[in-house]
Amino acid sequence: MCDLYSDNDPEYRSTQVRSGIPPPSVRDRHHRGNDLSRLNPAMQRSQHSHQHQRHSPYEQTRDSRRYQNHHQEHDSQRYQQHRYPGPQQHYPEQKQHHEQQQRYASHPQHHEPQQQPPAPKPKPLELRTSTDFLKCEKRLSLADLVDTIECSACTAEPDYDFLSSKALVDKVNQLRENIRNIPYELRTEARSKSNPFERVGNAIFMNRAATKLAALDATFGLAATNNGQQEFTFADICGGPGGFSEYLLWRVHSWGASAHGYGITLKGSDEVKWHTDKFRADIPRHSLTQIDGADGTGDIYKPDNIRQFEATVLKETRAKGVDLAVADGGFDFSGNEAQQELSAQRLLLCEVVTMLTCLKQGGHFVCKFFDILSESTAGLVWLLYQLFDEICITKPLSSRPANAERYIVCKGLIHERPLQLVEVLIKAIGANTTAIRVVSRQSLEKDEDFIDYVKMRNIRFAMKQTEALEQMGQFIKNPQLAPLYDQEQVKRHCLNEWRLPLHDAQHYF
Repeated sequence: MCDLYSDNDPEYRSTQVRSGIPPPSVRDRHHRGNDLSRLNPAMQRSQHSHQHQRHSPYEQTRDSRRYQNHHQEHDSQRYQQHRYPGPQQHYPEQKQHHEQQQRYASHPQHHEPQQQPPAPKPKPLELRTSTDFLKCEKRLSLADLVDTIECSACTAEPDYDFLSSKALVDKVNQLRENIRNIPYELRTEARSKSNPFERVGNAIFMNRAATKLAALDATFGLAATNNGQQEFTFADICGGPGGFSEYLLWRVHSWGASAHGYGITLKGSDEVKWHTDKFRADIPRHSLTQIDGADGTGDIYKPDNIRQFEATVLKETRAKGVDLAVADGGFDFSGNEAQQELSAQRLLLCEVVTMLTCLKQGGHFVCKFFDILSESTAGLVWLLYQLFDEICITKPLSSRPANAERYIVCKGLIHERPLQLVEVLIKAIGANTTAIRVVSRQSLEKDEDFIDYVKMRNIRFAMKQTEALEQMGQFIKNPQLAPLYDQEQVKRHCLNEWRLPLHDAQHYF
């Protein structure tokens, strides 16, 4: 391996690199040794498609955070110059507004216009997705883990200072309440203007879910296929209408490898059932096996449907299981966001159980969570932390910053199809309760590394969400304000980083 840079090398940030990504430092030796994205054929090819570039000074990587803390003001100026060059230092809409104000001020016969509140000042845009993994250092044996599971109803009010900060949680809830009764059109417009990544949208796919997984895949190498030597298989749990499956099938087939998915989702409303007819036409047909469960509903709240899904997947994969399991289930929480964590807990448990029945040893799991403030939700995360080699709680850039959505990326399943654990958890699914605590608070408290990690992630998410909600509130109060960032340029940057085409001639059938 070539010589690595030290963190305090003065030439580090000005080093010429092909990819536009900062060169590896000594710290990367400890944090990126198991980065499976290196196995991704498309990622390897992309390294040769770029000429020498400087990595962008406003992107926060692990090795640049300390630099940026000491030079934040300087980086802010460089950000404006590098991203939006021009003599005026205004974004397109703001520039036009600024010129109009200057022309107006040059004519003294006009009355002074009514003073408007100042527009929010844009900050350097953070384009780094967290890749901070947590590895279990106090791993229990499978037998001890089964004995730890208690599966009881959780009725107590969450202790917000245990896993986050009550002051921050209250602030987020208050900001949510402030916009809850705002007319939908005004709220939607404000959200679009305040979210720098809004124009990323669904890119070339059927919905936004696909671009969320694209962002995660580009960062974590989820669709690595061992150079096409074998078929890549995945399970899509609660994935309707199919954005995750569409992305995975397109991605693997786009570089000439083979992929096949197995999906189960609730049949009923048009929004959640499979819409493979909307998949891109360049995806091979019959690449997704739809499994509806024993009763034909696709409802994973029913254990018999989980078992039928398991049986079908194992039969089709010759008992090998799948390489990757993804779970993106959720509900419409509009106007009731404060209750979404409680409402989602049973669904999350069912998704975890379904994953355990079909994922091969060493496989990866990606699951959408919301807030992780209660002991019951944290218990599910702790269970994944015990079952996988390492986990990362992260939020892709294409996930709107004003919501509580986040994803847990779990790498390297340790125990393949732990049947005894699955049976214990299935019993909890049948309990007539919404909040199901799978481990006690005492068990969580014994692992300080886990509690510290979850708490720090929660606090960071709450701070980012607070900032996003406050900006959204400013656009609600002043709808005439222009977006803070050039969203089209942000979109171009993201699609390039995620290896997605900016323009696509492909049409849906």
